[in-house]
Amino acid sequence: MHCTILALGSRGDIQPLLALALGLRSAGFGVRFAAPADFEGWVRALGLDYVRLTGNSSGFFGGPAGTALRERIRDRKRFARFFESYLGTFLDKLLASCWEACQDTDAILCWSWTRAGPTLAEARGVPLFVVSPTPVLHLPTTAFANPFQGPGPRRLGPLTSLYNRATWLWANPFTRVGQPQVDRWRVEKLGLAPLHWRDELRRLRALPHLFGYSPSVLAKPPDWGPQAHVTGYWFLDQRSDFEPPPALAAFLAAGDPPVAVGFSSQVGREGRRLSRIVVEGLARSGRRGLLISGWGGLKDIALPPTVHRVDSVPYDWLLPRLAAIVHQGGAGSVGAALRAGLPSLAVPFGYDQALWGDRVAALGAGLPPIPAEKLSADALASAIRRLADEGRLRTAARRAADAIAGEDGVGKAVGIVERALASHRRSRGAALG
Repeated sequence: MHCTILALGSRGDIQPLLALALGLRSAGFGVRFAAPADFEGWVRALGLDYVRLTGNSSGFFGGPAGTALRERIRDRKRFARFFESYLGTFLDKLLASCWEACQDTDAILCWSWTRAGPTLAEARGVPLFVVSPTPVLHLPTTAFANPFQGPGPRRLGPLTSLYNRATWLWANPFTRVGQPQVDRWRVEKLGLAPLHWRDELRRLRALPHLFGYSPSVLAKPPDWGPQAHVTGYWFLDQRSDFEPPPALAAFLAAGDPPVAVGFSSQVGREGRRLSRIVVEGLARSGRRGLLISGWGGLKDIALPPTVHRVDSVPYDWLLPRLAAIVHQGGAGSVGAALRAGLPSLAVPFGYDQALWGDRVAALGAGLPPIPAEKLSADALASAIRRLADEGRLRTAARRAADAIAGEDGVGKAVGIVERALASHRRSRGAALG
């Protein structure tokens, strides 16, 4: 059997899908991995078949467009205007490249935001799986508020479930963003009839969903159906022979374990201001610090001897060498910190980051999130001291690590795919017979 994975997003979105791809390959699948050009080297280095999707993730998420998307996603009207002015022509090219990537495949695993999945499965006549490291906009629940709308109120008592459900109504228009492009693609390129967005939404919700995060961190809501599976994290372990740059190795060896601070691609126009806050906060905390710059992230400002800067470093190598970590709250960063038993703090910039930061605090494995717009040197210094010094936080983080260690997220996801495809083959054979 052959499957194609359609992967879009930032590094934190791509990395768990690569882990899933390797798991499928180990189970005997032929795997094609389709992603933007800036991930080509990474995909090929893992020995996977690579197909290029249109777009450039680092340029988008680390640049003005990524900042604009993050700021507009909570305002439906502003987002629609942003999409029409910036992303409209991009979607035409994306749909075409997704179609090319899915030639001669037996199954499609698709990140839900592409808008391509249901149409590709219909046109190719193959099963489709929604795969995501975070909850998706089209699958509502009363268990928690829509994370992409921003954090909800803390105390609503018996009204909490109603409020949570209502926040997902806000997401419905996002399921039909780009509808003219999708319909034109269906009719002109694939010979299919237009598909009303409500029909597409029903199809999406009925599909098998694989969520690559731990149920011990965010449990499957009771109102999600049997088609939704929270499998456990999909961790991609990096090379065990990683050798750090000499300057980094010397810094780590020169004193107590540092506190790492990195916000991936989220900083946008605020890079220099936030860099100054981070450096000053580290100085006031009295702790050594490691700045992880990321895509368009923390800037290369003058640093004291107690702070070292790196562009990137494998987390599975780095995190055991730290006292704590401050991150943007992405699902991947949170999962890596918890797996390492490392106390952490989220500084959310948008998207689903506040949800994961709240979950860390709820587990006792870190502190409540500090929104990026409210971050100050004093607040960061206080948080860093607590993260590094409070034993209860590290104890809770290690407890979370123990729970995660008992899971096999990739193995469970691969088993679900195998059983679903076997069932599909049997039903298809019965129909032909």
